[in-house]
Amino acid sequence: MEHLNNTLFLWINATDPTAFSLLLGRLLANGLVYVFPLYIVLNWLRADTAGRDALVQAALTAAVALLLSWAIAQAWFHPRPFVVGIGHQYMPHKPTASFPSNHMSFIWALCAGLWVHAARRRAAWILGLIGLPVAWARIYMGVHWPLDMVGALLNAALAALICLPLRHRAIPCLRALIEYPYRRIFAWPISQGWFRA
Repeated sequence: MEHLNNTLFLWINATDPTAFSLLLGRLLANGLVYVFPLYIVLNWLRADTAGRDALVQAALTAAVALLLSWAIAQAWFHPRPFVVGIGHQYMPHKPTASFPSNHMSFIWALCAGLWVHAARRRAAWILGLIGLPVAWARIYMGVHWPLDMVGALLNAALAALICLPLRHRAIPCLRALIEYPYRRIFAWPISQGWFRA
């Protein structure tokens, strides 16, 4: 498995990159991830009850995935490529555990949480595809192994399964708790019809 991991990494990792490809790699590796929380926040402003339940489920699933990712890293430390001297590193990163990828655990867990709700299933697929360039870029820039991304996908699926039983009772309660301060803080734009109550 490690041989396959190394082979795939060396195939994807940049060897003679241009300035443009490095800039693109940095933007995809570190910048594109902000699209996902932005999606949650902006959609909350216009979503109905079913849509908001899906958004809460997604956020909770992502939080659980990050907790699982931390626990896995504590239990089994797998070094990053640059730590063991394989390939090329093109952006700074601390020598923390590589497996699973936190970025992709977060992204794919959000997608998995959305997919649980029919109201956001199409969005889950689209966002999941948008996450693929992030996975590629983090390997291309030399800070992750390919199997870190597979681990992130499995981690996201596990987080979704853990949160699935919360769908019918806990998620609506949590959504109602969030809506209470939201309606007070944004009372004026809600009254103008800009945001949904």
